[in-house]
Parts: sequence; C-alpha cells; structure tokens
Amino acid sequence: MRFRRIPLYSPKYRPLSGIWLLFRIGGNVFYCDDFFRRKNPFRSEIIIFAAMEEQLGRRIDFIDHTKGLCIMLVVMMHVGGAFDGLADGPVLSSFTMPLYFFVSGLFFKSYEGFAGFLLRKVDKLLVPFLVFYLGSFLLMYGISKLLPGTFRLPVRWSELLLVFRGHELIRFNPPIWFLVALFNCNMLFYIVHYLREKHLPAMFAATLLIGGAGFWLGRERIELPFYIDVAMTALPFYFAGFWIRRYNFFLFPHHRFDKLIPLFILLAVVTMYFTATPLGMRTNDYPGNLFQVYLAAFAGIFAVMLLCKEVKRVPVVTYLGRYSIITLGVHGPLLFFLRPVVSRFLAGGWVQSVALLALTLAVCLLLTPVIVRLMPQFVAQKDLLNRNQ
Repeated sequence: MRFRRIPLYSPKYRPLSGIWLLFRIGGNVFYCDDFFRRKNPFRSEIIIFAAMEEQLGRRIDFIDHTKGLCIMLVVMMHVGGAFDGLADGPVLSSFTMPLYFFVSGLFFKSYEGFAGFLLRKVDKLLVPFLVFYLGSFLLMYGISKLLPGTFRLPVRWSELLLVFRGHELIRFNPPIWFLVALFNCNMLFYIVHYLREKHLPAMFAATLLIGGAGFWLGRERIELPFYIDVAMTALPFYFAGFWIRRYNFFLFPHHRFDKLIPLFILLAVVTMYFTATPLGMRTNDYPGNLFQVYLAAFAGIFAVMLLCKEVKRVPVVTYLGRYSIITLGVHGPLLFFLRPVVSRFLAGGWVQSVALLALTLAVCLLLTPVIVRLMPQFVAQKDLLNRNQ
C-alpha cells in the first residue's frame, strides 16, 4: 500500500478532492491516490478502514469515559447531603451540564436532510424523555395509591403538565429536562451549521449571538417554553464540540501536545478557581457575567476531557458513559426509594452520602443491561421511528 504522510500543520496540507481516499490518525493525514485504490480496491480499503476503526474505537472509549465521569458527577450532585457543598459550589456546577452539551456536539451529523435529522433526534432524545417522564410518573402515582403517605406531597395527574410550565422542577424525575433542552439545541445547531460551507464567520457570529441572547434571557428572567432559552445559552458549548471533533485533533491518541496535558489541566483548574460561578442551567440562571460563565465552563470541559484522555479507560466508568442516557433517566426515581433505605441504616454525613451514591450507581449498572435488552428502541439504543436505517 503506497501511503504519503504529511503533518496536519504543514503548509502542503490542503483539503483533497473526491479522487483521494483520505483519513486522519493522530496529528497526520494519510492518503493514497485514486489509481492505486482502483487497481487494488479490496486490499487498500481493508487496510484503511482497519486503521480508521482502530483509532475510532480508541476515541469512543475516551469520549465514553468522559460521559461516564460526567453522569457520575450529575448523580452525585442529585444525591445531595454531604455533597451539597460541592454541588452548590461554583466549580462543579460551572461545567457539568455544559460538558454534556459539548460532548453531544462531538457526535453531530446532518444525515440526509432535515427530515432524517429530526426523526433521529426524536428517536434518540424525545422518545427516551417520554418513556422516563411517563414511566416515572406512573410508578410514583401507583405507589402513592397503594401506599398512601409514601411521598411527602401527593402525586397528581396535573403534574404531567409540568413540562409545559416554563422551567418548573419535574418532581418525579428532575434530571430529564436535559433531554428536551438538548433536542432544541440540536435543532438550533442544524440551522446554524448550514453557514459552515460558504459563510464560516457568519456561523461563528450566529452561534455567539444566539448564546448571548440566551444568556440575556436568563439574566432578565424571561423563560421560553421547552427550555429553548437554555438551548440557546448552551449552543456555544455544542458548537465547540462539533468544531473540536472536525478541526482539532487533541481527541485522537498520540497527539504531539499530549505530553503537556498535566500543564493544560493545571491551567484549566486555575482558570476555574478565579472565574467559576454557580450555574443553574435548568432555570437558565447565571449569577456571573457572560465572560465568566463561558470561560469557566470551557476550562472545566477541557480539564475533564484531558483528564479522561490521560487516564485512558476505566471499564465501569466507560460503561456508564456508553449508556449514560439510562443512568440519567432512572437515577432520579431511584433516589426517591433508596434515600430512606440508606438513611435507616446510616446516620447523616459523608458515610450516608457516599453509600447512597455508590448504591444508586450500582443499581443503575444492574438495570442498564436489562433495559437495553428489553426495550432498546425506547432508550436510544435502536431506532423506533427510523426503521429504514
């Protein structure tokens, strides 16, 4: 196989036309000419796609590791108790949910058009939202009827309308607001990304303007339905994930800057220390100024991403990340039932909070393969609506 190899930063590098078979590994571009590919099509494609698959596998493990750590932080913040100081503090809250939007941007794909894109996002986000939304409500409603007094407040059918009432807390499953906000963020970015080919500066400008408008709505306490204002504020994070995936290669193994990862993490932590303010993304509430909010969030995002790249892979965390939508959807209702069980045997404080966190994550790990096996179409593991793919 005849390969040519040039650094990505070389002035010789230019986007190549369709007659070239082009792929990237680390900080380099590899390609072979069309004549050789046609002459030996089978051998060339096997070698190229094997190399691509190997690198892609590594990258997915690294990203899943990041998602796993992120969902663990989300669960920890919802456990509360001794973790309240961390959850309510400026550092963790400044980047945890922005990180989720950033990682989602890494996987953006326009597909064959808006109809196909919309159908897939309904499949991957709105269908799981409805399953977790209705399932958790019906579970709690049934228990409240069978065992009156189980919950401090009665469970009423009117609570099903909560999602239509601005940013009210979804009491029977608080974390799943994120799925609606992420769906809207995808829709916004689909529109913006059309500017990429011919009007790249306009794409940057539109993203910043939409993000700034969402931030302004939050400061003025103007709420848009279905978390549209939250999606607007989060759009720069989603855009950054999309941009990093395509035009910056620190995500790939063996990048030339990898040896500087500890220094970059240190700089990011110092940046967060001086700029972080508590973020309330569900309510679109940001006490800091625009510069502080985005700088601290991006510092936290890159600190976590680089840390996960350096650590490589922790199987349990990677597994949680791969199926993070399931942990996101079930840990809220689980905490309603596990909290009184743990508090009955353990006094308050760090021991109780750590035990509740560990037990919640353990139950999520046990439920995940069962849910994936029994209802994969309802938890974004298989297509429900888009059966042609």
